[in-house]
Amino acid sequence: MPEPASRPIRFAINRMVAPRLGIDQFLALAVAAGAEAVEVRNDVEGQEFADGTPAAELRKRIAGHGLAVASINALQRFNDWTAAREREAKTLFAYASALGASGIVLCPVVDAKHEWSEVELARKLREALTAIREIAADSGVIGYVEPLGMVDSTLRSQRLAAEAIADVAGAGPLQICHDTFQFHRASDDRLHPELIGLVHVSGITRTGVPRDRLTEPDRGFVDAGDTCGNVRQLRDLRRGGYAGFVSMEPFDPALHALADVTAPLARSFEYLRVNCQ
Repeated sequence: MPEPASRPIRFAINRMVAPRLGIDQFLALAVAAGAEAVEVRNDVEGQEFADGTPAAELRKRIAGHGLAVASINALQRFNDWTAAREREAKTLFAYASALGASGIVLCPVVDAKHEWSEVELARKLREALTAIREIAADSGVIGYVEPLGMVDSTLRSQRLAAEAIADVAGAGPLQICHDTFQFHRASDDRLHPELIGLVHVSGITRTGVPRDRLTEPDRGFVDAGDTCGNVRQLRDLRRGGYAGFVSMEPFDPALHALADVTAPLARSFEYLRVNCQ
């Protein structure tokens, strides 16, 4: 069997590649650009999922285009575990299971005023992951813990995520979503490919700004002008054994406004395909 680094990259696209498109147009875009899977979001107003589309209907439409579902994005504020968060998680995991989604992205609290101590942060993270581990195991849907690199994030480093997953014996039902931009923004320096189940990529070309001050709208497609190390990170991941989906997740409003992003998206995939083997 070939090593993961020698296998073709399995591309996916996040709904943020083209949030204005209807679902069938979005799925056609994924196929035309060479993606094998899509990430559905629950925060795109007026689109599928958020508009109450039944999982069975959405699953049929996605499968009809020959695509898999890489994830639902996302359970927000997952590390602030409350009764309401538990209900939300159970509903989301049940929907993901019916949809045939591999996993659900778990995003931590981002709030400059959270006022939690380091001890409280560690406790709350483990409390949430303990509960989510059981929900994930029962549903057969993975919880993808995504460290976010902004300064106000309550979970910035991959190391802290990996330690918490180990402490709750969660490896398997719980994995890490590695986001190349967030990893760069946090100045993180240690990968845990053995725990990574999903990868988000996006390109940064903005210069003259400290990396921790970069924002979501700075995220575009990845090309030769990228400054956040997508090629290096993907090479390291693939050499470390990662063989899962690599999902494009841009937030640049200029990209979102384009009528058709098929060509630039396909070029970005080709750039990564050629340079990350």
